[in-house]
Amino acid sequence: MNKVIPILILVILFAAGAWLFFTQEPEAVSELPPPPVPSTATSQLPLPESQPDVMQDFQESDAEPAELPPPLPPLNESDGEIKQALAEAADSASVADYLVKDQVVSRVVVAIDALTSRQVPGQINPVKPAGARFVVGKLGDKVVMSADNFARYDGYVALLENMDSDELLGFYQRYYPLFQQAWEENGGEGSFNDRAVEVIDNLLETPDVSGPIYLVKPEAFYLYEDPELEAMTAGQKILVRMGSDNSAVVKQKLRELRARLIP
Repeated sequence: MNKVIPILILVILFAAGAWLFFTQEPEAVSELPPPPVPSTATSQLPLPESQPDVMQDFQESDAEPAELPPPLPPLNESDGEIKQALAEAADSASVADYLVKDQVVSRVVVAIDALTSRQVPGQINPVKPAGARFVVGKLGDKVVMSADNFARYDGYVALLENMDSDELLGFYQRYYPLFQQAWEENGGEGSFNDRAVEVIDNLLETPDVSGPIYLVKPEAFYLYEDPELEAMTAGQKILVRMGSDNSAVVKQKLRELRARLIP
């Protein structure tokens, strides 16, 4: 079985946030009634002499204009700000421990796109590998995936489970132009958000595998013995590989975010 880097945390951080940002219905806007049309008699009355003073008082009031957000950094200079903003959105400085050092946004975009393919090339992954080596066991004369592997993903899943959806949404709204730019620069067409949504749908279709997961090793890597499992996409295999309990947490987080779209 190919060595899989656990990039699923990034999928949830960005792709799941996309559901909230791009599919929520806008809040209803209350329309004010049109101003009354003055009659001919009153329309010719002179303005009160105090009117200039009233306007001056208004202009000199304590009301401050809304502060504009600072401009986004250039894509190729965004790593530091992205990591800091993501740590603030997650309320955890440990987020940076999971990320690679450079080209975070571009790596995220390309890796998310690859999740529905057969595998995610290691050189594009934005997340550092999970610790320890892949462990197998024996069940009779069969090779099975050891439950010891599941703990390798506990830190990623715990970080995800504790993330606030509103903070995630704010992060995604703020930096979406950079993700779209990276998507286009890497050959993507249309909206990166649309592609991210497709990935989420694919992940939610992952079957729940609670029993022993049998493996075979025809060559250098372990493969799933069940051809249906082996035919799954790279993202679905990550979910299965992290264990039924961790997978349930991840999918529940996705469902939670999507449920907010229901009126």
